[in-house]
Amino acid sequence: MEAPKHIVVLLVLILLISVPAQSANKPATAELSNTLVASCLVKITFDPLVLPLDDITIDYLLHSSSLGGRVAREVLNISPDQVSDIFKIEALAGAAGRILPQDRRRKTEGRGQKTEGRGQRQELLSSDFGLLSSEQLSFAAEQTLLFWLSVKLGNDVKPAAEEFMDALVDSLRSTLVKVFENYKLRFNNQLQLAEQEATSAETDLREKQKTLREISRSRVLDRDSILADIYRLRQDVQTPKMNQASNQVIIDATTKRIADIQARIKKQLENDSITIELQSIVEMSGKLVIEAEKQVKAGTISSLQLDEIKEKLARARIEIARRREQLSSSVGGNLIESLNKELADRSIRATQDEASIQSLEQQLAEAESLLAKADDYELLSLKADIAKQNLQESILWRDRTSRQIRFLQSPMVSILGGE
Repeated sequence: MEAPKHIVVLLVLILLISVPAQSANKPATAELSNTLVASCLVKITFDPLVLPLDDITIDYLLHSSSLGGRVAREVLNISPDQVSDIFKIEALAGAAGRILPQDRRRKTEGRGQKTEGRGQRQELLSSDFGLLSSEQLSFAAEQTLLFWLSVKLGNDVKPAAEEFMDALVDSLRSTLVKVFENYKLRFNNQLQLAEQEATSAETDLREKQKTLREISRSRVLDRDSILADIYRLRQDVQTPKMNQASNQVIIDATTKRIADIQARIKKQLENDSITIELQSIVEMSGKLVIEAEKQVKAGTISSLQLDEIKEKLARARIEIARRREQLSSSVGGNLIESLNKELADRSIRATQDEASIQSLEQQLAEAESLLAKADDYELLSLKADIAKQNLQESILWRDRTSRQIRFLQSPMVSILGGE
């Protein structure tokens, strides 16, 4: 009869990785026990999440050609085909696992019956003892499987029932430990891969963060914020430009007005007879002062007389200045001072507006240049977020795998008694 598929898969896996069993606990040179009958109580302690064992698994494993058959050939020197006739296993009442008696095992072969928990075991078997996912990791308490192993040899077989029983248990222990070690090795390989992934993810994230700092240089490169700044700066730069244009109109008008007043004053002075006469007196007095200075040097006149001539020249100059002021006031000359003050104020404002325009335009140019960098920054930021998420996931994966390894428990096979 053909065994259920999931049991066959498990047996193939275990048999492929099983190690050679010890021929017997006793040295080869020791005398045989001369026993045709032997029995013992076998206890198997295991983690069901690492190595899911049950009655069917143990039964088929012990009667397989790679385990029971090999032990029979090595210890008893009989054909592996005879292994099913020389020993049997029976469940212990109240044990965690249910072992089928030998006769019942044979009756159920090939029927494909579904036992309790078969669906769960098939799910684990189908994964080929795969590594547990985070959803499967629950660190269940270890379970114990108890069964009675009895050996009965015929008279035509070497009288070494005890040696066969010990070798059978040793081979079972070695096989289960080997399965566990391979399972643990896969976890260790996964841990190494997780550590490499975490290191790679951290390096990738650091490189992207460094590039982001080089692009931003501590500046905010949010695209929406930059667009808002550009709009605001373009609005702000219009105000000083409008003020500058308005000031320039006023400056031009004020300058023209001052020029007109000065032209009228000059024309008025040129046509004023009194001014002309005073100007003649000033010129004549100036010549008299020069001549008097020569006479003083020659000793012809005294210095007192020279002072009188200079005084007349000064009075003439005062009179012409007074006359010019009168004429200037009559044609609006008194406004020139206030117009000059207004012109100076407007010039200062124009200079301030020009400085403000230059500053705002410089800020605008910088904002527009940042806008081009914002696209690269935004794309790289997205990649950095993904890199950060990858790092978090890889660290979680690494730590979870490391924790799984710490919780792994090797199966234990022990004989509680024998005869």
